[in-house]
Order: sequence, then C-alpha cells, then structure tokens
Amino acid sequence: MIKWTMLKKSLKQSNPFLKDPELGKALLYQSVSSSTAVEGVLTEYPKLDKALEKKLREIIAVHEPSASYE
Repeated sequence: MIKWTMLKKSLKQSNPFLKDPELGKALLYQSVSSSTAVEGVLTEYPKLDKALEKKLREIIAVHEPSASYE
C-alpha cells in the first residue's frame, strides 16, 4: 500500500490573494457582506481606497466577467 502525504499549508499561505494583508481584508469584507446579504442582513464596512477597490474589482472580474458590482 502506498501512502501519499501532503504538506499542509494554511489558506493564507496557499492563496496568493490573501498574502497582501489589505487585499485579504477587502476580500474578507466582500465575502462576509455578500453572505450576510443572502441571509437578509445588510452590513457596512469601511470605504476602500481607489487602488484597493481597483484590485478587488480585477480579481472579482476574473472569476465572474459578466457580473456588475456597482
């Protein structure tokens, strides 16, 4: 029997988007905000600066090119 072992990395180590602390926080806010909105709870988070907002839109557009987030 062959047993394969994988080195375990945390999500923060393996996900390139989470390596940037500011971008990681923005992605977390986006995720929590959309998840709670589905449940009917509206949340407010601090306004992102223009550069970070642009990065976030570029990342989201890669995964959902037809979605509008405005």
